[in-house]
Amino acid sequence: MAEFAVATALGSVQIALAAVQTIITFHSSNDQPDLQNEIRGLERWLGTMKAFIEDNDGRDGSRTLQDHMEKVRDIAYDIEDVLDECVLHSPPYTFHNHRITRMLHNFAHNVHHGFPLREISEKIANINRSIKDIQSQRVAFPDSYSSSRPSSSSRTRVQHQVSPLLLDDEMVGYEEPKKKFISRLVDGQKGQVRLAVVGPGGSGKTTFVKNVFWKRGIWGKFDCHAWVHVSQHFNVEELFINMLKQLCYSRKEPYPIDDSLSTLEKLQNHLGGKRYLVVLDDIWRKEHWDEIKNAFPVNVFLGCRIVVTTTSSTVASVCASSSDLVYSLKGLEWLEGWKLFCRNAFPDSNGECPSELKDSSVKIVKRCEGLPFAIVAVGGALAQKARLPNEWEKFHNSLGYEMGSGSKLSVISNVLLPGYMDLSSNLKSCFLYFSIFPEDYSVKRGRLIRLWVAERFATATEEKTAEEIAEDYLDELIHRNLVHVSNWDFDGRPRSIRVLNLVLKFIIKKCKDANFASIFRRANTSQSQKIRRLSIHNECAHLPQNSDFHGVRSMFLLGAFIESSLPDFEGILRKSKLQRVLDLQEAPLTEISEDITSLTLLRYLSLRDTKITKIPSSIKKLSYLETLDLRQTDITELPKEISYLHNLRHLFAYKYNVINFVVFDSVQGVKIPGEISNLINLQDLSLVMVDSKGRILKHLKKLSQLRKLGLTGLLREHGEAMSASIEQMKNIRTLDLCSASKAEYLEVREMTNPPHTLQRLYLKGRLRELPRWICSLNNLLRIGLKWSKMKKSPLPALASLPNLVQLQLVDCYIGEELIFEADCFKKLKNLEIEEFSKLHTIVIQNGAMPELKEISLRKCPQLRMFPLGINNLAKIEELTLYDMAQELVARLRRNSEDGVIVRQIPVIHSFTLNNGCWSFENLSDSFSS
Repeated sequence: MAEFAVATALGSVQIALAAVQTIITFHSSNDQPDLQNEIRGLERWLGTMKAFIEDNDGRDGSRTLQDHMEKVRDIAYDIEDVLDECVLHSPPYTFHNHRITRMLHNFAHNVHHGFPLREISEKIANINRSIKDIQSQRVAFPDSYSSSRPSSSSRTRVQHQVSPLLLDDEMVGYEEPKKKFISRLVDGQKGQVRLAVVGPGGSGKTTFVKNVFWKRGIWGKFDCHAWVHVSQHFNVEELFINMLKQLCYSRKEPYPIDDSLSTLEKLQNHLGGKRYLVVLDDIWRKEHWDEIKNAFPVNVFLGCRIVVTTTSSTVASVCASSSDLVYSLKGLEWLEGWKLFCRNAFPDSNGECPSELKDSSVKIVKRCEGLPFAIVAVGGALAQKARLPNEWEKFHNSLGYEMGSGSKLSVISNVLLPGYMDLSSNLKSCFLYFSIFPEDYSVKRGRLIRLWVAERFATATEEKTAEEIAEDYLDELIHRNLVHVSNWDFDGRPRSIRVLNLVLKFIIKKCKDANFASIFRRANTSQSQKIRRLSIHNECAHLPQNSDFHGVRSMFLLGAFIESSLPDFEGILRKSKLQRVLDLQEAPLTEISEDITSLTLLRYLSLRDTKITKIPSSIKKLSYLETLDLRQTDITELPKEISYLHNLRHLFAYKYNVINFVVFDSVQGVKIPGEISNLINLQDLSLVMVDSKGRILKHLKKLSQLRKLGLTGLLREHGEAMSASIEQMKNIRTLDLCSASKAEYLEVREMTNPPHTLQRLYLKGRLRELPRWICSLNNLLRIGLKWSKMKKSPLPALASLPNLVQLQLVDCYIGEELIFEADCFKKLKNLEIEEFSKLHTIVIQNGAMPELKEISLRKCPQLRMFPLGINNLAKIEELTLYDMAQELVARLRRNSEDGVIVRQIPVIHSFTLNNGCWSFENLSDSFSS
């Protein structure tokens, strides 16, 4: 429980030391306390405690040890507070160019901050006294703290769980993957074939395999067989011995006794020339597979099978012979889960749910989100309860709290705990961060990445930025099946992420134990400990005044925050001067108060979807700010003081105003009147309104770290300066350029060295022709050409882009025909064609767009027949029409003569705009019968 506090405090040491050095240089007086040595002393103690925590990782420990850990945690938080106060009182980034005003500012800072700096030294002395107190306690009771490194068997904290499903003869659900799995086990293919079953904890992987493995008709087809549980911390010698014993037993043979051979050699000899079936249950790392795999001879003329179960997608892909031999179990379908629940909750009534319990039961099963282990555990617990609706409703409401130690549902926590304990400290912090968000809440990938960076969970290395490290952390959590991807992007990246509901309950309990985050759901929520991260949900109308908010580092307002709560909120801001993260997305704010711009240490500020109209000049005081999110606000101009935010990495400021369709003027950018060339850390800048003289275009040359850039208001005469700046952007990934009006030409000049790092390119405005350099962008994943009105079709030029997955064409071509030639657009998955006033024919030649999944046709009034060759698209999943000709829509209705052409498309939807209202027609039903 002290792990996160110690890690966070250690992460603040170097920043504080740098701040103290600035203080010493800034203050001419020699009576300043020797803060640097005092801080280094705290750093040494934190390092010792970090090692102590690592040595005791995996031990439940005595109550004395737990009490010691709690005190270490509290002291570490106090140290973090002191270190941040050093930074708070250090001289700020200088805003004054004039020498006299700078001297006056420095004098005022000296007067105001001199006394707090002396206070910091006194606080460090108090901390050292607390450290001595717990050290003396440790000396007085040495037996309570004695620790040897936990054995491999004890470090898992929990015994290997045997799924209750194993008591049944047959497993519920997963019928289709089970048929394929059995087929590959016994298909007679020669040589060694490796299959992998992967899924989150509790998804039924072990049950899935075991219900196949123990069928006599399966293992009877092999000469010998064994089932070995691997686990997180295994001894390879013990594993080989166990495996060999099982293999011998399956053939009724004695265990080989030959002291001249190692166990590995005995195992290899035994398996040689035999058709074997071995299951390796619960492999955690690919390194574990590397240790084990040499035991298995290939036996090329025999059909040998190895089956691996794992929670890691990475391990599954390494162990399996090919990707089609990876079986991913994400959870049961609703009806399967309901059947499993009823079987366990109502065993004495043949699995029939009483009508009076139906509503509560449905809600309970939904909370389990298809995880068989959770469904069985919940059903078994309810089988022991009185069958009264109020009792079952009470159980539903307290479901997360029923997972504690000693309860009937503690088995769920035990399933999740090993995966959690296997994470590094930084990964644990990232995982626990999902506790901030409410149940069923999906958080956008970019938002999560920037929050983790602001919290310093991810820090830069020589090779990667902090954001790239955070991306790696997210990928790791996804591959471990600890978090769930709600939506995937076309380019294969997760768009939004959440954790399953029962996993969220597990996380919240861990957060409470470690004082990692405090969740305020209701007005009567109380918190006795110091609050570090505060998440206020929409049911909390008023914030409690008896809680300690002075140490708050992060604050979130999530949901429909009530305006009457604003005084409470502003009171917290005045108390919590050490905040790093302030996420006010969708809060009913109309202006930014001085309480916000006084949060000097703020690194992340989101005002997205608020009602603010102006950013005050006092924003300059937030000199540590890294992320400023102003999307969907009414801000049209930023103050020139924005240029003082020299640590700024992400600046988002635009608003979409969409009524029925996205039109040219749907998006609104912001003006930046000041100099921005000193914002050299900027990675994201969108959407900037370029002034008529194009001054900002010259500043962009110095922003070498830009990954995303959005510009609007571009004029023809800006072309040369804009192109010259873009050519200097060696890290750019996303480029969005929009002309000043629909009639204005977007002059994108030819480039000798175009940015080959580009992955997303959006050009909005008139084009004489498609710039030739675009065809050389081999990393391009998405391109949007909008309102270009070119006379020549762009398709031949774009067709050879090797990695293009999305193509958006909006009024970009004034011709009557679009032809997608054979063997082109090899990886395209999404195609959007919109607002082509003269287009009457689309031709898809055989072999074109072989991976295409979605087509969207919008406002093309002359297009009255299907794209010719649409029946050649083998992987098409969805066709959507928006305000298309009724003649085309009629061809998709039941009994139409052309229906056979699109019969293979699972989803066909049509939306028609009438008098400002959309009408919807599900044309998929036309072919369902």
